[in-house]
Amino acid sequence: MALLLGLALLPGCFDLREPAPAGAPSEWAQPTSPDLLITNFVTAVQRLNPGNYERCFAPQFRFYPDPAAAGSANAALFANWGVREELDYFNSLRRRTPATSPNQLLLSARRDQLFSADSAEVSAQYQLTLAQQDTAFRYRVLEGNLRLLLRRRNNEWQIAAWRDVATSPRPVWTQAKMYFIRN
Repeated sequence: MALLLGLALLPGCFDLREPAPAGAPSEWAQPTSPDLLITNFVTAVQRLNPGNYERCFAPQFRFYPDPAAAGSANAALFANWGVREELDYFNSLRRRTPATSPNQLLLSARRDQLFSADSAEVSAQYQLTLAQQDTAFRYRVLEGNLRLLLRRRNNEWQIAAWRDVATSPRPVWTQAKMYFIRN
């Protein structure tokens, strides 16, 4: 009986992804260094590639929003924000973006701090220009500071945690995540 129950639940363990178009060049480089991981991350955001975006994150990933942008009313939304929520937001954004209009993500003033051979932090100012078409979301350019805690496992770097920090009165990435996970 337990075996039948286990077999019945087995298909739910696998999530299907959209395959890459035939003949499309791979945009993924094995992230054997923090630089390669950040390149993969930026490319996945710009090209709205959910498969490569997901590969950037560790299974235990956590996102920490900018506190002022999230506000206390959204504390529950971000309390356990992990890979699943990250993909839900990303896919919602992707559905509202024309295929011919990629996003633009610029990172500047990057600082890397290596804590150990398997742990590092990358901090950078970001400017994310969204090409999405949802007129209810009124922000096109998002700016702030991202702090990524990186971990290396099996010689590949992944994002284990991401903290969004406002650096100006402009909207931050947290606001896009709040909107697109709900809509």
